[in-house]
Amino acid sequence: MAQFLKWISLKQPEKERILGLETQAEYRQRWISIRVLYFTGYLMFLAFGIVATGIWPYLKSLEPSVSKVFLAYVFAVPPLGQLIFSPFIGWWTNKLSSIRVPILLLSTIFTIGNVLYAVLGEFEDHREYILLLSRALVGVGTSAVTICRAYISAATRVSERTKTISYMALAQSLGLMVGPIFQSAFAELGENGFSFLGWFQVNMYTVAGWICAILGLINMVLLMPSIFVDSPIAVKEAMKSQGAATAKETWKSVQLQYFSITTMVVAFSLLMFAYVGYQTLLSPVALDQFGWTNEESLFYLGILMTAGALISCVLFLLLDPLCKRFGETNVLVYGAMFALFLSQLLMIPVGTQTISESVDSVNGTIGCPVSQEWCQSIPPVSIAQFTVSYTLLCVSFSIGTTLSQAVFSKLLGPRPQGTWMALLTCAGSAARIVGPASVTVYVILGTYWTFGASAVLSGLIFLWMWVYRNSLSPTQPAPVEAAEELKVLNV
Repeated sequence: MAQFLKWISLKQPEKERILGLETQAEYRQRWISIRVLYFTGYLMFLAFGIVATGIWPYLKSLEPSVSKVFLAYVFAVPPLGQLIFSPFIGWWTNKLSSIRVPILLLSTIFTIGNVLYAVLGEFEDHREYILLLSRALVGVGTSAVTICRAYISAATRVSERTKTISYMALAQSLGLMVGPIFQSAFAELGENGFSFLGWFQVNMYTVAGWICAILGLINMVLLMPSIFVDSPIAVKEAMKSQGAATAKETWKSVQLQYFSITTMVVAFSLLMFAYVGYQTLLSPVALDQFGWTNEESLFYLGILMTAGALISCVLFLLLDPLCKRFGETNVLVYGAMFALFLSQLLMIPVGTQTISESVDSVNGTIGCPVSQEWCQSIPPVSIAQFTVSYTLLCVSFSIGTTLSQAVFSKLLGPRPQGTWMALLTCAGSAARIVGPASVTVYVILGTYWTFGASAVLSGLIFLWMWVYRNSLSPTQPAPVEAAEELKVLNV
C-alpha cells in the first residue's frame, strides 16, 4: 500500500533531489507526462483487444460470403499502416522539440478510424473494404507507440528505464485485458442492439468502435500543454555523468553494439509474429476444433484473453525485481523465448481421433468446414492444450516485448531514439503483417504445419539467444550516482 501511495504521490525522493537534475516541480511534471503516455499505450492496445474476438463474427454479419483468408488481411492492415508511417513519424519526432503535434495528429487519425468501424452498417456496399480502411486508419494512429517508446527513453534515467517500460507494457496489457471484458459484457446487446438517437446502430460489435473513439478524444485532451510537458532528462543525466558540454558529445561517446541491437530486433519481431498470428487464429481454431457457436466463441475467448492479460499484469509488476535478481538477459532468454517455444510446441495435436470424428457439424455451420480437407486426417487440439499454450504465450509476450524494448533502448544510449524506435516498430509491424498469414497456412495445411513451423522457428531463435546471451547486456557510461560519489571523495 505504501508503495502504491508513493507511486501516485509523485513526490521526488531525496536521492533523486540531491542529483540536481530537476526540481520537485519538474520531477512531478515529468511523471505526469509519462503517465499520459501510459494512457496512450493503454488505448492503442485496447483498440486491438476490444475487437480481437469480435471482428470475425462482425465481418461475417456484414458480409456472410467473406472467407477466413480475408480475416488475415483485416489483421494485417493495422501493422501495415504502422510500417509505412512509423519511419516518417520517428524521423519527424527527432526534428521537433516536443512530441505533442505528431502524437495529436495520430490520435485524431486513430479516432476517425474507430468511428468508421462503428458505422460500417450504415454503408450499403463494399463493407469489407471499408472495414479494411477503418483498420488501416487505426493502424496509422497506433504509430503513436513509436513516439511513446522514444519519449520514455528520453524522459527516464537509466535506472528508471526498465520499470517505466514495464509500466507502459502493463498499461498496454490492461488494454488487452479490458478490451475482451467490454466485448463480453456488451455481448448481451446482440447483433440487433439499439439505435442511438435514430442515427447509428449500437450493437455488440459497433460498441467497440464507439468506446475507442471516445477515449481517443480524451487522449487528445490529456496531450494539451497544460497537462503534457516534454522532459528530456536522459540527456541531462548522461551529460552530468560524463562531464560533457553538449548532448551530442554524450551519445557519440556510446558505441553502438550492432549485433546485440539486431538480436533485440529479431526477438521483438518473433514475439510479435507469434502473438498476432495466434490472436488471429483464436476464433477460427475455437470454432473449428471445439464446435463452438459465434456467441460461445466470443464469450469463452473473452474470458481466456482476460485471464491471460491478468497474468501479464502480475508479470509486469514482478519484472523489475526479477531482473535485479536474475539479470535482464536471463529473464528474457528463459522467461520469454523458451516459454514461446513451449507454447507453440504444445499446440501440435496428438491422438488418433480426427477433428471430423470428434466435433459434430450441424448443417455445415458448426465445426470444421468440409473445405478444410485436413480435418479428415488430423486430430483436434484439446481445450487443455489450447489454454496452457495461450497462457505460456502471454507469459512470453509480456516478458519478451518489455525486456527487448528496455535492452534495445539502453543499447542505444542517450542519443535521440525516434528513428531507432521507428525501426523497432517497423520490425514488429512487419512481423504482425506476416503473422496473420498463419490463417492461410491453417486453412490450407492445418495445425501440424501451422504450429510445427512456428515451434521450429521459435526454438532456433531461443538457441541463438542462449548461445550469445552474455553479449546482450548493454554497456552504459557511469551513472550519475557514481559520478556524485567520486566528486564527494575528491573534495
